Amino acid sequence: MIQAPYSTVWDCCCDHGLLGMSLLKDRCADQVIFVDVLENMMASLADRLARDFPLDQYSWQVRCDDVKNIAVPDADSQLFIIAGVGPHQTIEFIDSLCASAPDRPFDLLICSVHGNYSVREALINQGYKLKDERIICDKNRFYEAIYVSKSADQPLIETGSPMWNWADPVHQDYWHRTVGHYQQKAKNDPVQFQPIVERYKVLRASIESA
Repeated sequence: MIQAPYSTVWDCCCDHGLLGMSLLKDRCADQVIFVDVLENMMASLADRLARDFPLDQYSWQVRCDDVKNIAVPDADSQLFIIAGVGPHQTIEFIDSLCASAPDRPFDLLICSVHGNYSVREALINQGYKLKDERIICDKNRFYEAIYVSKSADQPLIETGSPMWNWADPVHQDYWHRTVGHYQQKAKNDPVQFQPIVERYKVLRASIESA
């Protein structure tokens, strides 16, 4: 999904670093910074990077830290990838990064575990617009990859928009699961969640009539 090389890509909550390593291999950035809080894992990652991506050929850093401690540096063309964490933590990271550098532009590629509606709301509130988005199904689990920039010109929609292909049964399955999830929540809190159910129903109607 990454549309152009960046000066720096931050692989946040990188775990074993597989995503960042693939970006290094594909030369998607001048430098990749791996960030996670687990000391042992980051030490092992640093050893592997030193072996497989020697610093005389690649530029990378390993940073054992909480994403909320990152102060976005004053640099051009930066991308922060936040993948594999829940919606509340994802939103905390988004808000923390934006607060650390309110006047510095940087792009985000988000792939949260559930809660994509609230994550999209947070991105919209921070002034982000859409570069690209995709529905991903892996091992019967669904994810939304949301690629945004403040310099993009496409509006970001809470329910998603261009990522949907209603002719695809996988997308139909994801829509039904998503609506079912919010319908369950609406039983206990209809004021908050019933409007979300209705937004997804409007989305489906617009896709089917397109």
